[in-house]
Amino acid sequence: MPLTSFLKRNRVLAFAITGLCLFLFLGRLAPTGFNSPKNLSDPLRKDTIMESVYGIGIVMANRSFQFKPGIVTSIQNLFVKEGDKVEQGRKLLELERGVIISAPFSGTVTSLPVKVGENVFMQSVILELVDLQDRYVTVSLEQRAAIKVRRGQNARLSFENLREKSFEGNVESVYSSDSHFIARIEVKELPPQILPGMTADVAISIRERKDTLLIPVAALGEGTVIVKRENKKPFSTAVKIGLVDGTFAEVIAGDVKPGDRLVLPAKKRP
Repeated sequence: MPLTSFLKRNRVLAFAITGLCLFLFLGRLAPTGFNSPKNLSDPLRKDTIMESVYGIGIVMANRSFQFKPGIVTSIQNLFVKEGDKVEQGRKLLELERGVIISAPFSGTVTSLPVKVGENVFMQSVILELVDLQDRYVTVSLEQRAAIKVRRGQNARLSFENLREKSFEGNVESVYSSDSHFIARIEVKELPPQILPGMTADVAISIRERKDTLLIPVAALGEGTVIVKRENKKPFSTAVKIGLVDGTFAEVIAGDVKPGDRLVLPAKKRP
């Protein structure tokens, strides 16, 4: 009797044979997935890890000058225009009765919203001068992060369109302002194209551990990892985690050691 005719008449047996084949096929694949280099981390090693807090920083100018007349007056003469760089003591504008306003420091005229002959009211800003080279950065922090930030901690800054270069700074002070928690960052070497008002991604280093065993965060489940040790079958073990930097986590306790590889979750297909 042909095999096809036999299977048609014995469907139960056919299903059994199909299921057995599928079971054997999956059984052959399972260990391959765990051992595949694509699903394993690089060998674990000891290294330095930093815990950081993150925020968006705003570049500020240390020195700025706004001129506001104390009485109603008129503009008799303008010696500068917006965007002009001036030296300390240079004439900026002339008011009625020959009153001359000069630059209190070297800087750039960033606002001059008046014209010659125009009347101006008292306490209205008619000129602004800013030192664009003397800058610092303020970072608004969440309360949980602000509690950890201290004077003297290191900070790393990066600016959009300048991602290939980062800048080092130090926390100068931490204070509150209008229910916001602010860290002031002093940065030594900012290029001249970084202007007040620009924003930066800021990472403030809170704690650092050296020569400690690190594991990839991606391999960490709910307090456990799957370890692939050389010449041994993969096994699951609980780990206690210390510092985390977003990519790696410090292992305080657990059956993992340098040279081990960890099973990573399979990437989802698009």
